[in-house]
Amino acid sequence: MGSVSSTVARYRFVSSAVLDIDMGNTRTKWRFGNAAGHLPSPQLPKLDSKPGRVRVATVLRNRDAVAQTVGERFGLEAEFASTSATLAGVRCGYRDPARLGVDRWLALVAAWHLTDGAVAVIGAGTAATVDFVHADGRHEGGHIAPGLGLMRNALNHTADVRPEYAAEAVATPGNDTEGAVSSGTLVMLLGFVEAAVGAFAERCPTPPDVVLTGGDAELLCAHLTVSARHEPHLVLDGLAIALP
Repeated sequence: MGSVSSTVARYRFVSSAVLDIDMGNTRTKWRFGNAAGHLPSPQLPKLDSKPGRVRVATVLRNRDAVAQTVGERFGLEAEFASTSATLAGVRCGYRDPARLGVDRWLALVAAWHLTDGAVAVIGAGTAATVDFVHADGRHEGGHIAPGLGLMRNALNHTADVRPEYAAEAVATPGNDTEGAVSSGTLVMLLGFVEAAVGAFAERCPTPPDVVLTGGDAELLCAHLTVSARHEPHLVLDGLAIALP
């Protein structure tokens, strides 16, 4: 756990009575007790039993629609997380905290509580994000770049291709256009992450932990040269901290 005062508790992320929802631009991840899954956004899961609470983190401008669906389906009032200036020992590095996406905020707070010091938090989704949190809970800010899908789509007009990247793509240059786009975009994303993490490590007195989340996190973990851990439910873990 990060360096915190004695007033900050250790958090239990999973509650069997709570439905947690992380609604991103492309996918909606959810967790209910030991069950978890994902759906195309903005769909919500159908459950076998009724939750006692519904906690939501959404980057879409659809709170009213989500609240209406939650009320109709579960008879509950949805609880929405928002970015704040401070949370559980972490201080937001944005000049205007409201401008930081709630998914990034929850992920970086949860990652800091999972580690023992400074941490670089990688979000590998529609956008690729890197956020930096020092051991004392100070969030520096971060970087945003296109994710793999956006980079590949940007090249569609050059050869009318829709490349599918594979785990081995980064190791071997492509011998056709699809393979070259696949490997090239993956190399670009790996370079972005490793450059950002390396610069942060130079600013830290001890090597930072690296935590990845998002749809492409497992792929990146397989190829990064820095030691990293994959936490697929990091935003959901942050919901438990923001809305205990």
